[in-house]
Amino acid sequence: MAQPQRAEAQKDEQASGTNRRPVDTARHGNVEIAIWRNSGEKGDFYSASAPTIRYKDDAGEWKDGSNFGRHDLLDLAETAREAATKIRDLQKTQTRVR
Repeated sequence: MAQPQRAEAQKDEQASGTNRRPVDTARHGNVEIAIWRNSGEKGDFYSASAPTIRYKDDAGEWKDGSNFGRHDLLDLAETAREAATKIRDLQKTQTRVR
């Protein structure tokens, strides 16, 4: 699919609310932050989801959580730094395209 067509398809998906996926993800250790493209009155902008942590429960199933232990906090800080950098880079790219 050509680049303009892909962008149009993504906008259509976002408008309909179907198959919406983050444009990027910051991950460090088991901590993850999704980065989303949003539309506003002044155009598109990017935001980050609340951080989640992946862990295995007693049955060995992977789960998402929102509580961070002492050893997870440095991963949380590094993931937040990475997300901020990715959002800055996405905004720079968007500004150059205009």
